Amino acid sequence: MVRPMIRTAHVVDLSRCERGNIALTFALVLPILLGAGGAAVDYGNAIRIRAAEASIADATALHVASAETAVAATEAIRLANAQLVARLGDQSATGGYTIDGKWLDPANYRIVISMTMKTSLVHLLPGMPKTILVRTATTVNRVAPVYETKAPTMTQISPEAADYNRIYVYCYSSDPKRQAESDRGRRGITAIADNGSPPTDYGSNVLPTCKENEALSYMLRNVRNARSTRSRWNETGTDTYNYYTDISIDPITRVQTMSMKGSNMGNGTAVDVVRYPMLETVICDTEKQCKPPSDGGTMVEHKAGTPGTLSGVGCTEGKFIYYGWEDRPGGDQDYNDIRMVVACPKRVKVSDKKLRIVE
Repeated sequence: MVRPMIRTAHVVDLSRCERGNIALTFALVLPILLGAGGAAVDYGNAIRIRAAEASIADATALHVASAETAVAATEAIRLANAQLVARLGDQSATGGYTIDGKWLDPANYRIVISMTMKTSLVHLLPGMPKTILVRTATTVNRVAPVYETKAPTMTQISPEAADYNRIYVYCYSSDPKRQAESDRGRRGITAIADNGSPPTDYGSNVLPTCKENEALSYMLRNVRNARSTRSRWNETGTDTYNYYTDISIDPITRVQTMSMKGSNMGNGTAVDVVRYPMLETVICDTEKQCKPPSDGGTMVEHKAGTPGTLSGVGCTEGKFIYYGWEDRPGGDQDYNDIRMVVACPKRVKVSDKKLRIVE
């Protein structure tokens, strides 16, 4: 009797093959399984980090918005970074923390805190990153400060210029809604000086009183080749140009930012005041430092070239600003056709800032 032969070796080979398929399949699926599980871990970490950032951002924004000095505001930012390190570690391996705070306008301060988080396992999933940016933002609204309105302490306009030049003051609003209105946010435009022969007396003109979100700004009206012809001084045609400083003031640092604009009054054509600067500005500790030697001061006469700017220097109470104008763009660039010295504005005390988080 012939017994059937069982090919055990063949059965074993099949078994090994099946185990190999399972192992191969598991090896292929494992990163996905780990990635899916890691996604929950990474998501949880991101939520935890963002919650810490949000808590610190809220506190920091409130501190900065209520600060009375730049030193106090800077200390609030330093403290925020220290708190982030204490709660979340220094995160130096991924670049640390970014704290970006700025005044959107004199009434609204916004701070953004962010950090880059390394993912644990989620990057094993196709297309998923190895790092995630975790950020939060807080905006605090407060009562905007009000600044005193005062005329320049000195105004000199060259009587030898061929052009007729007149200086005005006005209140400029940093509120975008006001800037969108027909007057572009400029209110109470009032003449204060000119280079007529003799100069016009504007002493009876009442200066505008700037309110919340407003800063005293200056306008130059230039009428080409008209100084000696009084009948042309009020022309509004193509020989007349208006230049606006449009000043905004940082409520903490008191840095003044000028958004200079110029245009032809007759046809509305814009003047490129970036390519052809019209104004030099200098912060002085005393009024004497802002006056030229011819007027008893120590201001160094400007040589032709690039004008000085405020360059982030705060115009704090007790200091002065020197304004030196060119009456035409691309002129001799000595910035002395019109000279003004202005006291840095005093802030009217606001006892109740009414702080509230709006973002």
